[in-house]
Amino acid sequence: MRAVPECGTMAEAAGPWPLERGDVRPMLAALARGSDWRAALEALLLDLPLERAERLMQLSREGRGAFLPLLREPPDGNEAPRALLVGNALSGTLVALARAGYRVVALDPEPERLLLARARDGALAGGETLFLRADPCAALPFRDRVFDLVVAERGAGLDAARSTELRRVARGELLIACDNRLAYKRSSGVRADFRVPGPREWLGQALKPKRGERTLAAYRRDLGRSLWPAVEAFALYPHAEDFSHVVALDGPRPRLSIGPKERQNPLKVAADRLGLFPWLTPSFLLRASSGRPGRRRVDTWLEAVAEAAGEPAGELEILVSTRGNTALLLTASRGDAGRDLDDPRGRFALHVPLSPQQEEQARRHIARLRELARRFPHLPVPKALFEGTLRGQYLTAERRLPGFTAPQFSGDARVAARLYADVDEQLAGLVVERCVLDEAEFEALFAAKFERVARLAGRAETAARIRGLLAELRPRLLGAEIPLVVQHADLRGKHIQVDSDGRVLGYLDWGSSEGRDLPWFDLANLVLHDTKQEHGSSAGVAWQRLVAGDVGAHGTHALRSHAERLALPAEWTEALLLAHPVLVAAMAEKNWDYSRPRWLHRNFGL
Repeated sequence: MRAVPECGTMAEAAGPWPLERGDVRPMLAALARGSDWRAALEALLLDLPLERAERLMQLSREGRGAFLPLLREPPDGNEAPRALLVGNALSGTLVALARAGYRVVALDPEPERLLLARARDGALAGGETLFLRADPCAALPFRDRVFDLVVAERGAGLDAARSTELRRVARGELLIACDNRLAYKRSSGVRADFRVPGPREWLGQALKPKRGERTLAAYRRDLGRSLWPAVEAFALYPHAEDFSHVVALDGPRPRLSIGPKERQNPLKVAADRLGLFPWLTPSFLLRASSGRPGRRRVDTWLEAVAEAAGEPAGELEILVSTRGNTALLLTASRGDAGRDLDDPRGRFALHVPLSPQQEEQARRHIARLRELARRFPHLPVPKALFEGTLRGQYLTAERRLPGFTAPQFSGDARVAARLYADVDEQLAGLVVERCVLDEAEFEALFAAKFERVARLAGRAETAARIRGLLAELRPRLLGAEIPLVVQHADLRGKHIQVDSDGRVLGYLDWGSSEGRDLPWFDLANLVLHDTKQEHGSSAGVAWQRLVAGDVGAHGTHALRSHAERLALPAEWTEALLLAHPVLVAAMAEKNWDYSRPRWLHRNFGL
């Protein structure tokens, strides 16, 4: 495959990488005929080989823009700040910046990529972005100091000359995402797919990097030669193509969250104590300012939350890019070393949605927290503190809970026993009414969901199995008297905060929740995911274990106890287990911004 050079020594495949020449033409034709963005994208993803579809989905994640809180606060005035994105126009960073109030210019040499990115911008970000086809290696076609922000992605080959050119057009700050030549692992560009090189390969990469990767010191040196007076370094961990944490390398915060589970890894703990993280981390985010760094966006947000809470502002401690395309900010009280750590003041959790769908879910989440606190005070949930739009960015904030998420204690039978006992008892208290499952209720609670999933299944065989299962369930369930509950709908261990004994401190992330839906589903979903993690299996194998009752003593007892609390007959719970994968897919298809290709078949084997 012919290589097309980028700036420095980087190269990429001919065509609109991560796609190939011609891949996007059917989608562009569908859009020209009037198809909406989502339908056209879903058709493209279904038509692509799976690896190219996975790479496209990963690249276009708006979560790539989770560095947004670290950016300089835009100047006061009626004019929106201007941003230049140099790199791949399909990057989700573009959408995140545009939705945060920036007037974005995207510079990319590839015409098909630009056409697709322009269509996406119109569908998701207001259509105000200016797209320019230009060689990023040449002189930039802009006058001096025109952009408040310049973002250079895939910047491994960025040398002093390119840095100088970027500085010429920036009057504010430059962000560079770049790879480390000493990285101990690499991302393939597919979600959660990492490769750790052997010692010989690592040494060869360190001595003679194939894509021009540099060390942190070398990147800093080039920025210094370009007269950037202030440079901050962060790690995008575990890799710029697929990162969950933004970690400060020049100061203590934001830091990498290391819980009890990670502390069981002696190599990770030793590397952290020896200060090897800045040397071996796979990639960097460099923030260079043309003057003093100045006030950050997060500072304004934290002051607004503190004012709403009536307490001192905290400081950013952990910055997470979630799988759901949200920047999650966890704060600590200022000067924690001299304060009572049980004092909750200044400890906030901010949710900054970076995509349209995530904003919808953030609004549902904060509204549900308020509803649950009012109607079900027995249920531990974070206290809602703030909701609003600040300088163009919508965000919510709640009280940050103590403890850790439940997966940090996976494998601890004592913790599991207490956790399941609490979940069983507390979720049973979320009943909103009892109903008889007549035709209308069956249509709303089962048939409509099954049809949504069948329509988007991507395989005729899967769709047929879904509809066949619905036909089997109808006579078994019609006429049953059941309670309906407030349903979390996506309950997994990572959404439950616990203490070291397993006591539930709070249920997190209610963005997919339903105010009136099926009982028992949440607990079954929690048990399924715990079983998957415990055995290191696929979701499909964990589901088969769930159906067979092979989920361990604590899970089995909790499911049985929960059914008794809710007065659910065995016929009902058996049917619900058979339907579980389809109900999970129905929740996902309702809340995703687009359908993942053949998701139900690939995850559950249907």
